[in-house]
Amino acid sequence: MNIQQIPLNKLIPCPANVRRFGAATGIEELAANIKALGLLQNLQVRAADNGKFEVVAGMRRLKALKHLAKEKAIAKDALIECNMLGEDEDASEISLAENVIRLPMHPADQFVAFKGLADTGKGPEDIAARFGCSPAIVRQRLKLASVSPALLDLYRAEEMTLDQLMAFTVSDDHEAQEKLWAELPEFNRRPDSIRRLLTQLHVEADDDKALFVGIEAYVAAGGAVMRDLFDEKHQGYLTDPALLDRLATERLQSEAEAVRAEGWKWLEILPDLDYAALRQFHRLRPDMQPLSDEQQAELDGLSARHDALVKEYGEDMPDDASAEMEAICEQLDALSEGTPVWKREDIALAGAVIGIGHAGRLTIERGLVRPEDMPNGHEKPGTAHGGKRTGKGGKQGNGAAGNALPAPLVEDLTAQRTAALRAMLLGNADISLVAVVHALALPLFYGSYHPETCLELRLSNAVLRGTEDSSAAATLNQRHEEFRRTLPDAAGDLWDWLLARDMATHLDLLAFCAACSVNAVVKPHERSDDRVAHADRLAVALNLDMAQWWQPTGAAYLAHVPKARILEAVREGVNASAAENLAKLKKDALVSHAEQRLAETGWLPALLRSPVTAAAEPDAETLAA
Repeated sequence: MNIQQIPLNKLIPCPANVRRFGAATGIEELAANIKALGLLQNLQVRAADNGKFEVVAGMRRLKALKHLAKEKAIAKDALIECNMLGEDEDASEISLAENVIRLPMHPADQFVAFKGLADTGKGPEDIAARFGCSPAIVRQRLKLASVSPALLDLYRAEEMTLDQLMAFTVSDDHEAQEKLWAELPEFNRRPDSIRRLLTQLHVEADDDKALFVGIEAYVAAGGAVMRDLFDEKHQGYLTDPALLDRLATERLQSEAEAVRAEGWKWLEILPDLDYAALRQFHRLRPDMQPLSDEQQAELDGLSARHDALVKEYGEDMPDDASAEMEAICEQLDALSEGTPVWKREDIALAGAVIGIGHAGRLTIERGLVRPEDMPNGHEKPGTAHGGKRTGKGGKQGNGAAGNALPAPLVEDLTAQRTAALRAMLLGNADISLVAVVHALALPLFYGSYHPETCLELRLSNAVLRGTEDSSAAATLNQRHEEFRRTLPDAAGDLWDWLLARDMATHLDLLAFCAACSVNAVVKPHERSDDRVAHADRLAVALNLDMAQWWQPTGAAYLAHVPKARILEAVREGVNASAAENLAKLKKDALVSHAEQRLAETGWLPALLRSPVTAAAEPDAETLAA
């Protein structure tokens, strides 16, 4: 070999180099490696004209050296060790030999080599700087190197894919890794199956209970979290479920003390809150007290902050502002409902359940009355004093006879009766309509403390914040008052009252109940795609025109959106020149002028426009006519 020191600025590419594609790939990484470790393999060069030297083999190394010179990591004329080729040596053959005969390192060997560097005390950042990659990639490769050596050998032998190997990194137990691979049938060796089986005894970090306790509190108590370095969105697995359960129970017990101090007849802690189990209870509802001056001030402050965020960011909020907005909306919803006030007699009769709800939120269900605690004056329909069920005319019904029978037989017989009731109701549209209207009207007109219905229909009448002064709310309130003056005073009389009325009355009341149950509100913390899609279909069926119910005033819309949105509204609702005339105004003046221009134009933001259905579009024949 003829080794010579040649200045970098004298080295040029050789036309005989056989590498045509991929020469520029990974140059920055290679440059970082050369900077850290030096040039490990000499360039193969031959003399050229004008004192230059052509690089026959080592084109990527030359590009990496030029990159270092450009970054001023080395001098432009730094001396580079090169092997000077003789005149009789074929440049193309040498270039081909270097690129073809060379055997690339297997990725598994690279993982292990990285681990060897880490074992000598080098951290991920140091290794990353030497090899031109990110510390995150180094951590991933180190994690792959920690998988069982037996599985790494399978990967080298191409009996295991890289995705499968990555899945095994969720566990550090080599014995468990090897056992799982041996037991899994070939058709089920999917990466997701491997992850699921290796972590089935762990708890995911986004589990409701984990969110309730908090990762920081869990770790502070000595719990370990295992991360999946190959899934950036996944927050890891909590490896000590027993500790998590203990921490959750301790916090629930602490929270329960404040609820117990309220004086409820009983209190039960249910960490895994099952809403189906709550159906056995009769629910009481509190009176809602108007907001105090402090609460109103808090509500006003939150509303102002809400509007400021919308004004600053519009619809495209960064993550931190979006999280703040979500918290504000939740607080606004809670405050808008007012302060619940429970009656003393309700607290003495009912109990409360405390548990973990959706997304790890502390959930407290108050005002639950056990069936056996129901007072005589408020029995379920058909129950007389003393607990005996009576039919019309005071004759003893099925309940009393059933009480003397074994519980499983009672359940079986009442199931048979329920099936028969369903079959009979199926063929009687009139009574079906009465039963449905009765079930829906009870909570709307008689509050929560009313006789129950055997139909498992639950009507929810969500509070619509900010609509109190709207014409739609006025219409609903007026209709409610009209019905309330017509309906009987006692909830127990509603059934007989409905039976005595005609179908037109039933349908009228049904329409009101259905109207009160509509909820197409989109909140930032909810997934509501299906509800909104159905609301669109309902709007089409009703020929809804929001221009009859809503106007683009400053308070309703314009003051809450950026200037660009206001000008867009004027451009759409009036014309382009009107928008241009307002473009230079400051925000407050722009809002005032835009409100005047848009008045009575019928302009609506896209969110309030009636959806266009395929049925409303002209067909091909119509267009061709």
